[in-house]
Amino acid sequence: MNGANGGAVVKREFTPDKGKGILADFTNGNGDSGMDIDSDPNGGAVTAHRPTMDDLPDEIQHITADILPLNLILARLAQFSHGTLQDTIATLASKPGPPTAVNGNAGYQYTGADDTSPESLEKKTTLLKTIQDLHSRWVKALVITEWSKKSEKVSKLIDIRSHLAAKVEEFNMVFWDLIKVKHELHWAKLPSPDLKTALEILTSGEVSWMPELGYLEPPPITVEEKDVWIDNINTMLSVRLSFDEYDKIPLAFRDYSIDSGRVTFKVKGEFEVDLTIGDENFEEQFWFIDFRFLFTPAQEEVSEPVRAALEVKVNHALATDGLAGCYKYLHEFVLTQKITEFWRQAVELSRARWIDTLSVERLNRAMAIQYWINRPHPQGSKSWIILGVSSGNGPNGLPDPKSPSRLSLRWFRDNKEVKDFDIPFDTETISVEDLLTTVIARHVEYLLRSIYNKLLSKPRFALRQARLALEVSKEEPSESSLTLQLFDYENAAVRVDTMTGSFIMLPPSPLILEGQKKLNSSPNPAEEGPTHLEQLRCAYTMRDLSSRAKSIGWTVLRTPITQEEMKNIVHSSAPPSRDTFQAVWMRKIGWTPQWFVMMSISLGGDQWWLVELSSLQPGAQTTRLKMFTKMPMSSGQLSLSDTFFQNLTVYTSGMISQITDLRELHTKRVGHAARPSTNYSLPPQITMPTLFVRLSDMLRSRKDAPDASSSTPWAKDFIPIIFRGVQSYSEDVTTSDVGSPQQKRDSRIKIIAEARLAVTNKAKFQLLKGSVGNDIAFDGRIGQFTLQLRADMGTPMVTLLEARIRALERLVDFVEAIRRAGKNVIAERVTLREVVFTYRSSDAPTPATLPGLLGGPPPPQDKSRVWTVRLDLGKDTGVDIKLEKGNPHLRVLDYLRQAASSPSFESLPTWFLATLPLFRGLDKIDDAWEPIAMKNEGSFQAFHKGLNWVTIRFALTTPPGAPRRMVNLDIKPRIRKGKTMWHVYCPDLTGAGGSAAWADPSAAIKSRNDEFGKVLKEKVWSTNVEGIRVLGMGAAADMETGIEPLLSMIDAAMRSLVGTPPPVPQPQPQPQEQATPVAPTPQAPGPGQVQGLSQGQGPVAQPQQQQQQQQQPARFPQSTLQQQRQHAAQQHAHAQQHAQAMAAQQHAQQQHHQQQQQQQQQQQQQQHQQRGGGGMGTSSAPLVVD
Repeated sequence: MNGANGGAVVKREFTPDKGKGILADFTNGNGDSGMDIDSDPNGGAVTAHRPTMDDLPDEIQHITADILPLNLILARLAQFSHGTLQDTIATLASKPGPPTAVNGNAGYQYTGADDTSPESLEKKTTLLKTIQDLHSRWVKALVITEWSKKSEKVSKLIDIRSHLAAKVEEFNMVFWDLIKVKHELHWAKLPSPDLKTALEILTSGEVSWMPELGYLEPPPITVEEKDVWIDNINTMLSVRLSFDEYDKIPLAFRDYSIDSGRVTFKVKGEFEVDLTIGDENFEEQFWFIDFRFLFTPAQEEVSEPVRAALEVKVNHALATDGLAGCYKYLHEFVLTQKITEFWRQAVELSRARWIDTLSVERLNRAMAIQYWINRPHPQGSKSWIILGVSSGNGPNGLPDPKSPSRLSLRWFRDNKEVKDFDIPFDTETISVEDLLTTVIARHVEYLLRSIYNKLLSKPRFALRQARLALEVSKEEPSESSLTLQLFDYENAAVRVDTMTGSFIMLPPSPLILEGQKKLNSSPNPAEEGPTHLEQLRCAYTMRDLSSRAKSIGWTVLRTPITQEEMKNIVHSSAPPSRDTFQAVWMRKIGWTPQWFVMMSISLGGDQWWLVELSSLQPGAQTTRLKMFTKMPMSSGQLSLSDTFFQNLTVYTSGMISQITDLRELHTKRVGHAARPSTNYSLPPQITMPTLFVRLSDMLRSRKDAPDASSSTPWAKDFIPIIFRGVQSYSEDVTTSDVGSPQQKRDSRIKIIAEARLAVTNKAKFQLLKGSVGNDIAFDGRIGQFTLQLRADMGTPMVTLLEARIRALERLVDFVEAIRRAGKNVIAERVTLREVVFTYRSSDAPTPATLPGLLGGPPPPQDKSRVWTVRLDLGKDTGVDIKLEKGNPHLRVLDYLRQAASSPSFESLPTWFLATLPLFRGLDKIDDAWEPIAMKNEGSFQAFHKGLNWVTIRFALTTPPGAPRRMVNLDIKPRIRKGKTMWHVYCPDLTGAGGSAAWADPSAAIKSRNDEFGKVLKEKVWSTNVEGIRVLGMGAAADMETGIEPLLSMIDAAMRSLVGTPPPVPQPQPQPQEQATPVAPTPQAPGPGQVQGLSQGQGPVAQPQQQQQQQQQPARFPQSTLQQQRQHAAQQHAHAQQHAQAMAAQQHAQQQHHQQQQQQQQQQQQQQHQQRGGGGMGTSSAPLVVD
């Protein structure tokens, strides 16, 4: 009782703390609880012994399980209370308030304490229940908090109670064990024996005390009676079913047979039942005899309990509803048995082959089988089938006799029911494994076909750029596969495991397994599968390209530009859909750094690009993308073989070469055009256009030059440049490591192209036969030059073509010059690097009167000898001319080299032919004066001031102190009456270079009164010979037939003075002396010049020789040949010593004289032009003795 009713008030020991509860036991330093009533308040020890946990016996186990900290309980309770109050406030706010007042003041709401509207009461009730619930929880927490102050005692109490409860349970178990033993002993007892009855039976065989019932046995039935009885029953069954029960037989019971006094109704795939009748009255019911299942697997005979139960149920159904009731009951019974059989097989599968993959659940009259329960997809989607009984009711919900109930199958795929599906459902031969396999096969088909359809909608597969094949099996899911091309001939097959539902990809490899993992971890494989397969293909392609490209000379690089720049490249071709893509950047070893090949990989189609980037500038913000072009290549027909990479190298290098050429042509403003053409030198997979270049634009600068030989085009204007391929070659690369061997790598690429020049006049090129050079061939039949061009990667091919064409044009001009030179100049070999031709003089005979005039027969000379000239055109410094030994033109070899490198080089063949008699005559004079020089009686020198200007000097030896005995004669070509002739004159007498005497022979200033003038006038200038025309103190000689006889006559006249004493000087008026031309120092002296210099008779050696003559007495003339030879030997030894001494001096003076010689040459050239010298053009380049 409480105190309010006047009852006694229960005295409490203490007042509970209403504040914060104690979360833990507070103990003093001795380990005792501060709240222990037996403890000393001052912390001291007490006299009485306080029991502890250690005082409990060992049999009592200390309980520590399921004990939670008090602070955790209070924190969770506070959190729960706060959340409950928030939810309650939100719920109260969401509930509608009371309706508005009757007076229509919608803004007025009464909220007083006596507000009794249902809405307010509901809110108050809700709030009250929430507060009461929380109050009760906190009261419990308060009690627990109070108890926690004595946690040690409570814990001890719990241990004791648990121990007592365990002992009580042991007592109960012993009690029940005794009862069980008593029950089992009942069957072990033996009944007490009935000895009285046993003794009576054993003695008399009867029991007197048992009553006699007196039953009479019926007579036995014979076989004939049985047959008659059965026939009667059969007849009555037939009549009843045919007439009386005809319209009452269910449709499923139309198949029946009557035999052995029973009617057997068969329902296909379900059961058969035997019925009979027990009376002739057709109103009586049928009676159940036997039942058998007609589906497999099933029991051949039902058990006796089942048969007994069936007999009761079937007889009852026959009594109430007749055959229809019998069929309905047995039909439903069989459907239930079939579901049971399905369930049994499913349970067996889940415990055997399909362990951990199936989940079987038995419902009321249905069952559910969930397959792929451990599917690796993280979405947690489930797939299952439900096997149950469909009522078969009509649209109005009423039973339809024509459509009885049946087994039905529902399929839930990825948490969604599939409405329309075609899965064969065999209910006669029950096999859960076959059913699951068929359902899973449809599921696998759905997954693979979804991926297939999405891939097939992409341009890559829609345009048949890659292989994609789907194989579907309706019965066996492991045979269904999706095959797609990865790259080259590599394929990936996607399958689905029948039991686990995991995707399996073949053939196994690290990349394939990585793609399989991504596909299995996808939340929705049907939607995201194409993306994962495309990522796999990209990774596979990049791996194959990286591994195979390195072995063939290609390198895979990192992406050098941004993603936005790559999008500008890939999306520039405007594909139907801008799918995500990945790019592979490659470069051929030997390319310049700005060229790349990029392959973009996406479902929109693989594309190959040739990209040019500008050089990377540090800190530059502008794009590096300079140029890009798409290459007509498809990965579906590609094979990553050596042939593919070779074709890729050829094609990309050809494109780079043509792009470089087009830029160069555009810069030089050369007309050009590109046209598609058939190129049989390239593989069939490569098609490169042919570049046509306008020849006139390419040679514009040369044609506009003033020294152009002719403006008439010798070739057709358009030149096709046909790409023929590339050539890679290795160069030595020395590593930086000390001692490392020298390595070779494929680092340079040559572009090979072919240019064809069709000539306008084939007759001009008859001298050219076959190969003109290593890279140039001429086909005289069609009149076409074929130029093989080889240039380094990045070098414009048109620049090399222009240089070749200019060289070829020079060669063409020279060949034309050979052709114009006549039959005496024959081209032996004409190439772009070397021209070899021969020349010989004409067959004009020597005049018959020449031997008598010259005082004897001339030295033997073979005029029909053929001389060979080799022009080396392959040097960068100029054209080098090589003459054979003994060639008369060796004396002007340096002038010939200068002329060959000048624009007038095409005149060389004519010049060789025209000057051959002249130089042959000079060689004869050299040979004739050689013994005279050996005797120190005189000397002959020829100074070549140019190709068309020769000064010859005859000098006789004089005693010391006597005046010099010397004469100079100039030889130049002159044109008179349209004919070029050699003009031989004495420059000391004729003045103005002999031009006045050439124009008018009577215009000679005076004749020479010295011994040379007299002998020349007497023996040369006054002689009339065929081919020679006398011009006062000079003569003009025919270039072919006259110059050689004229030189022979001059030589004979000069040699007639050898050995004669000098004339006695007579006083006479001296004419104004003209400066004797000083011969420049020759650069490459001929045979005569070298000989004259060795004898000390050159202009430089003359002062030294005079000094020697002053030191030695004069020894000539001597009478004997031995004295002459001794004297010549002595002179020759002195000359050699002098040459060695003067070599250093000449080298020091060479630079000093060079400037003076150039000025002198310019003056001589001006004088020569004023005197009318010309003909074939002279050259005033100096000759320098090395």
